[in-house]
Amino acid sequence: MRRIRVLPALAAAALVAACGVQPTGVVPAGPGPSIRATTGPNVVNGLTLYFVSDGRVIPVTRPTEGFISPEGALTLLLKGPTEREAAQGLTTFVPAEVGRVEVYSGDPTAIVLPFSMRKLSNQAINQLVCTTIAASAATTRAPSSPGVNVTSPDGDMYFQSCKAD
Repeated sequence: MRRIRVLPALAAAALVAACGVQPTGVVPAGPGPSIRATTGPNVVNGLTLYFVSDGRVIPVTRPTEGFISPEGALTLLLKGPTEREAAQGLTTFVPAEVGRVEVYSGDPTAIVLPFSMRKLSNQAINQLVCTTIAASAATTRAPSSPGVNVTSPDGDMYFQSCKAD
């Protein structure tokens, strides 16, 4: 009989404790909880690629599932903007026939081009550099250096940081 009296008392206590709490509207607080890691090999917000709009190099985030290496990010960059991105005025100055660009982790990270970098515009090199930095930052081996060494078979080597809007 004692248990039956406890339940109404607990219910009354819960009602009294809630007095004074005012209802609120929806409060934006970002994405909901996730069982995926928020740093490291899983990119939560997507992969950032850098395309050109009105002559300026700008970031574009594409949704992804799981980890994409810096080499994978450059492969996507070489494929150019999607139809939707192109319809928004985005383009690339990196020619598709560039071939395989190699990325070596380190501090700084290094990009090795399969041809002379003199063939690329400043925007194209910046697209490669910014995309590599963004993809490297999404990994657990992110360098602390603010730039990338860019090298080519002709022996040229440049250290460049990302210059994007």
